[in-house]
Formats: sequence, structure tokens, C-alpha cells
Amino acid sequence: MTEKAPSVGSHDPSSTPTSETRGLRFALAPMDGVTDHLYRELISARARPGVIAFAVSEFVRVTDRALAVREIRRSCPEVLQGGTTRAGTPVLVQLLGGQAEPLAETARAAISAGAYGIDLNFGCPAKVVNRHDGGAALLKAPERIEHIVARVRDAVPAAHPVSAKIRLGWDCHGDVVSIARAAERGGASWLTVHGRTRCEMYGPPADWAAIGDARRVLGITTIANGDLNTEQAIVQCRDQSGCDSFMLGRGPMGRPSLFCGATGSGANSESALVVELLREYLEMMAAAGYGEELRVARVKHWLSLGTRVNPDVRPLFESVKRLSTVIDVRAALD
Repeated sequence: MTEKAPSVGSHDPSSTPTSETRGLRFALAPMDGVTDHLYRELISARARPGVIAFAVSEFVRVTDRALAVREIRRSCPEVLQGGTTRAGTPVLVQLLGGQAEPLAETARAAISAGAYGIDLNFGCPAKVVNRHDGGAALLKAPERIEHIVARVRDAVPAAHPVSAKIRLGWDCHGDVVSIARAAERGGASWLTVHGRTRCEMYGPPADWAAIGDARRVLGITTIANGDLNTEQAIVQCRDQSGCDSFMLGRGPMGRPSLFCGATGSGANSESALVVELLREYLEMMAAAGYGEELRVARVKHWLSLGTRVNPDVRPLFESVKRLSTVIDVRAALD
């Protein structure tokens, strides 16, 4: 029995960006050190109704032992409120590791603690992660991916999804089919595919057609990921991959109107929305007790990623990148 990714549900079609993207499903991607629970809270609260089907937490690293519930709560506080943001967006706890049993035990603990579901990270390309048998390192051994997914699936009640995120392969786009099939055999509820190999990191354009190669052989939903930074890119990815579900990471940081209602109109409306969200984000971080250095760093990181997908955001980044106090950052945003 296959399980589809959460639906965007019923909503006013006029609330979606264009008729071309109407009816598609979207997910909020995890980015380590960037998309924390406050970011998820902010974006899900400001998003147009029904646009974000689900979000995924920053990864929780699992080595040779199962993690305690307190460690899960630290990465995904949403488990304390039914596994969703306050706006009601489901949040999957993402686990990263190479040993099936500790991952299965941690997944069981996460669900018991209130998690909506589990996502398994087989795509992180960071060298330090790969050296320690995590993330994209598993792409070299599809049979290990199948085993890990199966053990976690067995540990998690059937009512809760267990998804997996992969890349096209370690160094070859053609490996995506065998990797995807392994995840499906293990019992993955759905599969998110980043359209690059581990060796490509984030360099060349994502290969959306290769994602389609995986989609065509699977009986579960395939979610496309990679370079989905504009509505036009999403449409092109849909046409090339055949997918109707997409996971967005950097895109909304430079073009938040992909998820959120725009502020005003004209060339500066996107930048105005970025500023509006960052002001609110600063307030949320202060209320949560984040230190000044971290608050400033998070704003800079957001804008740095935003400039990579939307050049109109660069003046904002240039105005804050050398600042060191929240007062100065707020003044620059104003």
C-alpha cells in the first residue's frame, strides 16, 4: 500500500501564484542552521492557506545510539504541539545516520513524543557528515538504504509517514532509479529527490529530467527538489520530471511570495516582503531567547541565500552584511 505526501487540501485557487502552479503540492525543505522551528513557524503562519503541505525539521544526527526525547524536541519543538506548527502545518522529524537500529529506536521515540512523521536524510553532501557514514554516503549502497527504511518503517506506526530524501547518486545521475527503488522497497511513504549527485554538491543546474526517471518507476509520490526558485522553474520542473509535488528551500528566502502573499506591487514588492518577514523573525528570535550574535547571523544567512535566487534582494544583504548589532540591522531594514 502506497502513501501519498500530505495534500495541500482545499483552498481558494486564486490564492496560488498563477494558474500554472495551481493544484500543485509544496513542502518546506530543511536547511541545517537556517530553517529552524522559528523559521518554520513564521513561514507557515504567513503562507497562503493550503500552499505548504508539510515541512521537515533540520536533521537530527543519530550515530550508534538512539537519541533521547529531549534531543528530538530541541530540533523539532513542534512535537510538543501535535507535530505541527501553530498554523497547522505538519512537520516531519528528519533523522540522519547509517545504523538502522539506532535510527529505528529514535524514530519510535520521536513518534511517541508527538512527531507527525519521520524523514530519512540520504542526501546531505557535507564532507564531515559523509565521512561519518551519514547523508549522501548511503547513496553508494542502495541495499543499506532499503534496510534502514524498512527498519524505521517497522518501528513507526502505520498511521505516521516515513519518507526519504535522496540525490541522483554519488557521482552518476543514472543511479537514481536503483536508489529510488530501494527506498520504495523499504516501505517509504514518499520520496524526495534532489536533482544533483553528491559530487555535484549545489553546482550545476539540477537535472529535473533525471528525477522523472525515478518517478516513472515508482508507485509512491516523488517530490522534486533543486533550483525551484521561481514559478517558471517550478513549471519547467513539472514538465521535465512529470512531478506535481515540489520541495522548496532557498527559493522562498529570496522570493517568499512563492509561499506568502506579496506586499504591494511592482519590482520592489518581493524585497518589501523579505524585509517584513525578517522584522518579524527578529522579534520571534528575541522572544525565544536567541543571543544577539545569532540573531544577526541568521538575518545575514537568510539574505545571503536570498541573493542567490533573487538579485533584487542583494541591496538588502549589502546593507547588513558588515553589521554586528540587532539595532543596526533593524535600522538597515527600516
